[in-house]
Order: sequence, then C-alpha cells, then structure tokens
Amino acid sequence: MITFFDLEGPLCPIDHAADVIALIGKKLGKEQDFYKLFQMISLYDDELFLVDKKKDYWPGDTLKLIAPIVVSFADEELLFKISQEAEPTPGAIELFQYLHQKEIPTYIISTSYAQHAHTITKKLNHPIENVRCTTLDFSLKPENTDALTPLFEDIFPRYLKDGMKEVKKDLDKFFFSDIPKSNFGAVFNSTVVCGGGRKRESVIEILEEHKLKASDSITIGDSITDIQMLEYVREKGGTGVSFNGNEYSLRPSMIAYSGKSIFPLTELISAFPNTSEFVSNLSKEEMSRKEEFFDVSLDINEEEFQRILLLQKKYRKYLRVKAAELT
Repeated sequence: MITFFDLEGPLCPIDHAADVIALIGKKLGKEQDFYKLFQMISLYDDELFLVDKKKDYWPGDTLKLIAPIVVSFADEELLFKISQEAEPTPGAIELFQYLHQKEIPTYIISTSYAQHAHTITKKLNHPIENVRCTTLDFSLKPENTDALTPLFEDIFPRYLKDGMKEVKKDLDKFFFSDIPKSNFGAVFNSTVVCGGGRKRESVIEILEEHKLKASDSITIGDSITDIQMLEYVREKGGTGVSFNGNEYSLRPSMIAYSGKSIFPLTELISAFPNTSEFVSNLSKEEMSRKEEFFDVSLDINEEEFQRILLLQKKYRKYLRVKAAELT
C-alpha cells in the first residue's frame, strides 16, 4: 500500500502563492488588493485548461505565470516566512504519525513552491525526499521589471472593472508573447509546475520505484490541479479521495470525505482496499454527530453529487476560509 497527498487543502489550509502575491501588493503600496490579482490569474489559468484546452498546459500553471512577479518583488525569506506562520490542516500531524507507525510509504505531490512544500512537510515530521513540488529559481531575477507594468497598471484594473472577458486576449498576449520575449523569459520558461498531468506522472514514477500498482494506492486531493492523478488512480483500481474539495476533485474521486479534521482518514486507510464497503457500512447518524462525512462518489447521480458537493464546500470554507474561493 502507498498514499499520495496534495499539500494545499489536505495538509495545509492556506493558498501560499496567493498570500505571497497579496503581500507583494502591500509592499508595492498598491491600492488594489493583490489577492484579487492572484484570483484573476487563477481564473485565467482555469480558462486556459478548461476552455482553451491549451496544449501542454496544466491546471496549477498559475505558479509559472506569477513566477516573474514573485522573483521580482519577493525573496526566499518571504516565501519561507509565510509558510512558517501557517499551521497544518487539523489532524494532519496525527495522520502522518499514524502513517509512519504503520510504515506506509507516503508522498506529497504539490503545485506549491518548494519553500512552502518543504516547510509544511517538516512540520509533519516527514522526509523531504518524499515531496514532489515546484522549483522557482530566484537567481534568474532581472534588474528591470518594466515588462510587468502593463499587467499591474492596465490589465488588472480593467479586470476589476469589467471582468475576465474584457482582458482575456490581453492576458494571452502578455503571458505567452510579451513575457517569454522579455528579460523574464528565463524564469518564465524554467518554471515547471508540479500540477495536473505532471502530478499523474509523479504518481506513476513513484509507483514504479516501489514496484507497486495504482490499485495499491490511496490518493487525496481537493482541487483542479488533482484531476489527473485522482482519475489515474481511480481508473487503475485504487482509491481517489476528495477531501473538502470542489467539483473538480469530486468528479474524478471514488470517495469523498468532508470534515473539520483530516485525521479520520486513518479509518479509511485501515480499511484499504475495501474502502467503498467501509464507507457504505458507516452510520449516517454517527457521521452527522461527529461531523465526519464519508460518501461513495463513484457512479452517483447528479442529485447525490450536488448533495456531497455542498458538504465538501461547507467544510472547505470552514478550514480554508479565503483560500476556499480558489479552484
């Protein structure tokens, strides 16, 4: 048996990159809330994947798009500071103690920058070598940041006023024509985000290293960046779990867990590989009393899907607060 975890959501409630961008806005003295700048780029990221179906583009590549901003106006110390101030998801430390005691191989596969992924992993007393994440090279920071001015001074204010439709074509030009040709080209092109299909590839590589099959695994995710690894594990006979997720993690999952703590996943893990049978036999009254809701999310009708999704979103908002709005 082997387990795979997304980081942000299942193991730490914050959206680290969003918090970094928000602090950069304050540092620059911008009137607009730069958290909304991140939301704009995140929404754009969704459109590139879901609507445009852009070739070789995966959800979570937001962290590639913001790389020029981060290297220009932040540093590694700031990235570490935000992460050090963040607490793990309730029950995550105890869950990892359980996994270590049972000697279950466990890997964290995250879109997050390494500064955040490694910091939270250390808080879980877990080995850094069992983390796959995104590397950002601060040595590629250019001296001149003028290439970012159109984003800050023109595109973002128009987005706040008129929405994504008004700026979509400008964002296409900015990110995929102007920035690659600018002095930010090196950092932009070198940032390879561990999201979407790259998470799936990490799962496949790790399974091969351990000489295990996907059917030997439980994979936990909560967002659009987890679709491909959840789908892969489910289709190959493993258990994909949506933890306080959204529609993007719920649809490809086999089990949904909604609650205030991630620790009850120990019960699901102990029941593996009979996870569906375990969930089907649980008392609805007992789950309601504890506010620990397990549901089978495979092959369900739309009404049942929406019922589970409401639960997922309720506890997602409870734990992730502002970050719950991001996909």
